[in-house]
Amino acid sequence: MTDDTPKRAPSSKTRGVIDRIEDNEMAVVLVGDDEGISIDVPASLLPKGASDGDHLTITFTLDKESRAEAEDRVKAIQERLTKKSSAANKKEIKL
Repeated sequence: MTDDTPKRAPSSKTRGVIDRIEDNEMAVVLVGDDEGISIDVPASLLPKGASDGDHLTITFTLDKESRAEAEDRVKAIQERLTKKSSAANKKEIKL
């Protein structure tokens, strides 16, 4: 049996157009080939000198290393909480 699900690359690119920048803080970017999706992006994330009407190439890349680090942090927190919970349940309660 073969898997007919299309394989996706770990990164993808799309195009965007800066529709407008509001109060020098938030940019409204129209994304996709048909510019049918509108996203708000902090202006501080735009390339220096970007302004209304500029075209962007937007790349989304999976960061597996960052994900693994986050999972390790969560696992460590869960283990600490489990140990604390176990220790708390073993205490005798005196009335």
